[in-house]
Parts: sequence; structure tokens; C-alpha cells
Amino acid sequence: MPRRRHGALPEEEAMKIEDARKVATEFLKGTLQKEGAVVKMGKIPEGWEVQVEVIEPSEFIKALGIPATVRERNCYGVKLDEKLEVLSCERVAQGVEPARK
Repeated sequence: MPRRRHGALPEEEAMKIEDARKVATEFLKGTLQKEGAVVKMGKIPEGWEVQVEVIEPSEFIKALGIPATVRERNCYGVKLDEKLEVLSCERVAQGVEPARK
């Protein structure tokens, strides 16, 4: 039986992780029109939990009518079941992206 490297996942498990990543990012892109990068993911009893970081215009600044280019770094949590169906999606963290000079 071949030995696996410490920390390496079996191929089947690695495929599930990649599939979960794709489902979560495609869900945000298709449903919320937001593209982002996966910053955290893991197995939970229900299936998978994926956190996706999105850089987007500040809704607060826009609501004030201030013509500024302020961006927020928001993190969305997407929970998937074992069949990779979306169970829930919520913004779990919000912060301002520093202005670039």
C-alpha cells in the first residue's frame, strides 16, 4: 500500500474539497454577482463550510452620496451539504480596504 505524505489528502478527498470550492465561488458569482477568493474552508458535520473574500464598493459610502472609491473587504460564509447543495450564505465579516496611492 502506497504511503502518503504527512498532511496530504487522499485523491478522492482532495476532489471533494476542490468541488466544494467551485460550488461556493460559482454560487456567489451567479447569485450575488460577486467574485472572490476562498480564504478558508473545512469539513463540518453537515458537509462543508467555505469562506470567500470579496472586494466590493462600500455600500455605506455610496448611500451617503460621497464620490469616493472606497472598497470593502467582505467575507461571505457558504455552507454546503454532503451533496454540495448550498444550505446557507451570509456575510460573516466586513472591513474597509485601504485606499491605494
